[in-house]
Amino acid sequence: MTNEVIQKLEEKVIEFNSRINNEPTFSKKIEGKNRTICICISDGKNYSTKLDNLEIESFKETEDSTADVVITASSDVIIALLQKNIHPIKAYMSGDLKVKASIMDMLLLKGLF
Repeated sequence: MTNEVIQKLEEKVIEFNSRINNEPTFSKKIEGKNRTICICISDGKNYSTKLDNLEIESFKETEDSTADVVITASSDVIIALLQKNIHPIKAYMSGDLKVKASIMDMLLLKGLF
């Protein structure tokens, strides 16, 4: 399951960076935003990335779960979110998804999920 999570996260990084380059409205929303993001897989490992200078880096495995934005869920829920098979609000309200972030950062993440 871990390989599938990594693959889906990388697809989202490519999609996110493409939107930054091709959608001026989207890039304007994140211009000047520098954030660290950690995805904590409850039945797996943690992966972190950094949004800096209008680009999000590839996710890397990490032991450190401190970041500006911390998302915690099982690998099944993360994959379902990334494939848009489940809505983030539904996953959050059911307790399957935990998010530690400011409201502004949560809105920023909407572009990733």
